[in-house]
Amino acid sequence: MAKRAVLAVLTVVGIVLLGLGSWFTFHLGPTGSATFTTTPAKGSIVVVEPSVLNRVDRPTTVTVVTRGKSPVFAGRATPSDAEAIVGGADVTRVTGAHVRSWSLVASQSGAGAAPALAGADIWREAVQGNGRVRLQVRQENAPEAVVLATADGKPADISRLTVTIERRTWFFQALLVSLVGLLAAAAGVAGLWQERRRGARPATTEPARPTEEATV
Repeated sequence: MAKRAVLAVLTVVGIVLLGLGSWFTFHLGPTGSATFTTTPAKGSIVVVEPSVLNRVDRPTTVTVVTRGKSPVFAGRATPSDAEAIVGGADVTRVTGAHVRSWSLVASQSGAGAAPALAGADIWREAVQGNGRVRLQVRQENAPEAVVLATADGKPADISRLTVTIERRTWFFQALLVSLVGLLAAAAGVAGLWQERRRGARPATTEPARPTEEATV
């Protein structure tokens, strides 16, 4: 019974590891890209905080898609400069990510508008366009924040905000977890099958030996 319990536990652990590793392998892909997405609240400027951009020591890409190819501005600056320029405006702050749903965590605060952004001298890098812009954050200058709005400081009509962190080793680590889970599950199932066959095998009994007659 103890051996069967160990084999059962090994099988369950293997199945869990196989499922978890396969799930991460599917979502990360061969490039090892973890992509988190959200749709920010309308009518507010968006600030992506260092807790998201600088959480992992790998390049992070911020991609913004707007509705109807409307204009959008993305600027990268120090957290203090980003905080100073948005002030007390209506801001949606992206502060974290959920791996289970591959979504970004955001909270909204403040009220009012921000000043014009494009002409400010705080930006380490800035891009603007219609419909879609992309900005990459490298970790050499961490911590940093990214401000998303229009060039004149008004909220952009953002339909999708995506933050992508790429680390190729994540893909191979997920594959390794899947392989370990597969081997553990296979070993557990094989062991349980052998135990079952052994328990179902009929016990063999030796034929009774004739008793010798006692001589007087």
